[in-house]
Amino acid sequence: MSIGFLHTLLRTSVEHYTASMNLRSALSTVITVLLVVLVLSVLASQLFGFPPPVSYVSTDSMEPQLQPGDGFIGIPAPLAGDVSEGDVITYEAQIIGGGGLTTHRIVNETEEGYITKGDNNPFTDQEGDEPPVTNSQIKLVVVQIDGQIVKVPYVGLLAESFGAGLAALVGILNLKNVSSTNPGIIVGVTGMVLVIGSVVYDVFTDDKKRSMSRTARRSNVVDSRLILVAVLLVLSLPLLSITALPSGTDEIGIVSAERPQPSDRSVIEAGGSVESTMTVRNEQPVPMVIIVEGTSDDIEVYDQVLPAAPGERVTTKFRMWAPEETGSYVRGRSVSFYIHVLPAPVIGFLHSLHPLVALVTTTGVILSPVAVLFYLVVGFRQLSLREVSR
Repeated sequence: MSIGFLHTLLRTSVEHYTASMNLRSALSTVITVLLVVLVLSVLASQLFGFPPPVSYVSTDSMEPQLQPGDGFIGIPAPLAGDVSEGDVITYEAQIIGGGGLTTHRIVNETEEGYITKGDNNPFTDQEGDEPPVTNSQIKLVVVQIDGQIVKVPYVGLLAESFGAGLAALVGILNLKNVSSTNPGIIVGVTGMVLVIGSVVYDVFTDDKKRSMSRTARRSNVVDSRLILVAVLLVLSLPLLSITALPSGTDEIGIVSAERPQPSDRSVIEAGGSVESTMTVRNEQPVPMVIIVEGTSDDIEVYDQVLPAAPGERVTTKFRMWAPEETGSYVRGRSVSFYIHVLPAPVIGFLHSLHPLVALVTTTGVILSPVAVLFYLVVGFRQLSLREVSR
């Protein structure tokens, strides 16, 4: 056997082993990314009260762009900004399907709200007794490119199959009081499946050439800034929960009538208005700035920016207007909480720019000392990692 042949054989074996290890490393990275994305998506949807960013339709109302079971990508309403005619939205319907999430297109905008319609429907939702959609009802804004919805095939089939599998597993485990839609069940089962799949792959692709000696070697380096980002993300979760959990929108049902009823302030004279008070309590363990505002021009809040100590109740007044046309209508108001780390007027100004600006700024003020301390102790440099292999 020639030296050249041995050299070629050795080089081929090394390349094969390296490719195998690279494939395993890539698979491990993919699994890690999938787990992180899954966990963050579930946490974000639960934390901020929005549907998952990848959803699907179950009817043919949006044909031909979306067939039943087709998925789409949605941006949470606070991040998407203002909506207008032509946008496709997912909103919390009051009448359609007995109430629930509906994905339809905005075809007009009135003083009372948005007029919506399924592309394949012969009439608008409002012609079918659904009230005009207000901003507080909008949960997602569907991503479109040149008027075409970005479609994700087979999401409905996968989601329904996954849901059926989770329900079966919950039944097998006899978890009678646990729903198959529970976030913990979703994350736990999915993580378990991915990890088991990784282990099975590793077992069946092992080249059986493991060395029994332990060697310590420098295998990788990592930028310390990545570690800092990870630390800041972990620390930001409880801060975001303090801010996001109590925040939200609520709806007030009113009746525009020819004769108001002083005993019922929700019955307002047609074309007139009524003044009411609203009380909000800061149930968080830290001082907060509470911002109350109407979600449409038909409701005006007088004192919008309200500092509140832990456990304190703050009160503000607001006025609601009724349309000239008699009937039942919906008015919306939003309540946003921010940790009081900046003067209340400054937080109010940042909120007026965009709620996300106020959220990022207040969170950044709290976490900036952590970043400074990390820089002073660790610095921004490449850190060596030691890997123990068999």
